[in-house]
Amino acid sequence: MKRFRIGLVGLGVAARQVHLPAYAQLSNLEVVGGVDPAVRDGALPFPVFGSPEQMIDKARPDILAVLTPPASHHALARIGLQAGCHVFCEKPLTPTLEEADELCALSRQLGRVLVVNNQYRFMNIHQAARRRIGRPEFGELLFLSAEQTFYTTPATEAGWRGQDPERTCKEFGIHVLDLCRFFFGQEPLAVTARMPKPGAPHGPDLLNLIRLDFPGDRVAQLTLDRLCRGKHRYLRLRLDGSAGCIETRLGGGALFSAGFRGRTRRPYLELELSLGGRARLHHGERYQKIASDPLNVFAGATRRLLGAFLAALEGGGTPPCEAHDNRHSIALMRAAYESSRRGETVTP
Repeated sequence: MKRFRIGLVGLGVAARQVHLPAYAQLSNLEVVGGVDPAVRDGALPFPVFGSPEQMIDKARPDILAVLTPPASHHALARIGLQAGCHVFCEKPLTPTLEEADELCALSRQLGRVLVVNNQYRFMNIHQAARRRIGRPEFGELLFLSAEQTFYTTPATEAGWRGQDPERTCKEFGIHVLDLCRFFFGQEPLAVTARMPKPGAPHGPDLLNLIRLDFPGDRVAQLTLDRLCRGKHRYLRLRLDGSAGCIETRLGGGALFSAGFRGRTRRPYLELELSLGGRARLHHGERYQKIASDPLNVFAGATRRLLGAFLAALEGGGTPPCEAHDNRHSIALMRAAYESSRRGETVTP
């Protein structure tokens, strides 16, 4: 098995809580350096350099991981590609389609691979749901509903996140838009979005109401609500099929419930424990748990995506979530903002 060397630009929360734990689980990957002006050399078990160029020159990574705010992704990915590195970039790849297209063209020109960490596809609960689409127990996917209620605080909005007027759809919604493409297996024909800003017309888009129209009169409806001052629900999906229904919940917890079934009036008593998330397949009031995720669900999913990236580099194949495919998810994000601004349905 070939060993790969990776260097990180950005050593903040995403690096410490997601990427480094994920990398530690890959035996064929070695971290050879990092770059972050807020981190001194010697604070981590690998060298910390003053610039990406210095790290690339001294540490010679095969892969450059870009883990910085979105506005810097284009310049940093370009540095990595031009230096001969493959690039593993946090989402969104870039804020604009023009920058994404430039990086896609550059990666092709230089023969380097550029992959985006849309790791939600690689969570156990979403993988299990995708495998059931088309099977007799679920049938054809007809409708997808996604919901988030996110309790914002000064801590969640600190730094660049709270200052960005395109806060929610660009930073989180792109994950959900990418999941819609993943589950339907097609590109939507139209996007209709409303992003009202009651009381704060120049503030961030804390409420996203987005509809995607897919071929065959199939629809996805997304509600991303960060105005909510109530209970925090990170992401819930419902996939309605022609034969069954799948519900997924991202976020752990213990649930005890008791009562009577609505139609049969039969009593029930249930205890469910899921650390990082769970998925259920429903047929009426009957259901079965089909998957769960561990506590650090983001690190586990990132590990699986990066493992597939490394396997593709070694075997010469096309990795999942590579930039040319991910460009479609960026197009949906941009179409949602355009639809909201124009007040009409747009074609992505």
